[in-house]
Amino acid sequence: MELRSAVSPYGLVESKRGLGGQGIAQQFQIVNAVNGTPYYIVVKHRNSIETWSKSGGEIFTNGTLTYNFTTAASQAFGNNMVLVNGKYSLYAADVNQDGIIDATDLSMVDNDAFNFVSGYVITNVNGDDIVDGSDLSVVDNNAFNLVTKITPQ
Repeated sequence: MELRSAVSPYGLVESKRGLGGQGIAQQFQIVNAVNGTPYYIVVKHRNSIETWSKSGGEIFTNGTLTYNFTTAASQAFGNNMVLVNGKYSLYAADVNQDGIIDATDLSMVDNDAFNFVSGYVITNVNGDDIVDGSDLSVVDNNAFNLVTKITPQ
């Protein structure tokens, strides 16, 4: 997770690592935030599209900010999330982390599926620890839909 200024050039204020997703909430202690100042929350994951919080940024009050990306697509900048099992989620399959899901990602997943790769690897985009056709389907669908990261300009 990164906390970035909501003012161009959106400088990095602080970054933290944590384990979240699949309904697991994550708490971070941020020491560099100033109350009343807007910030963007940026979520990065090993094989998902980088996702920024909604336009305008979020404000700390009394040293606290609570933010939930899962409640609506509009919680992400440019509505850049997908509805999965009733919760909004990051788009999976940016395997090479270049900000776009495309044929390069598809090729990486296809190679690992062909080689029967398994485990916690970046090409396992659906999280079942097996790289196979179901991962290829996710990459292919997101590439077809031109999924890219969307950030403030």
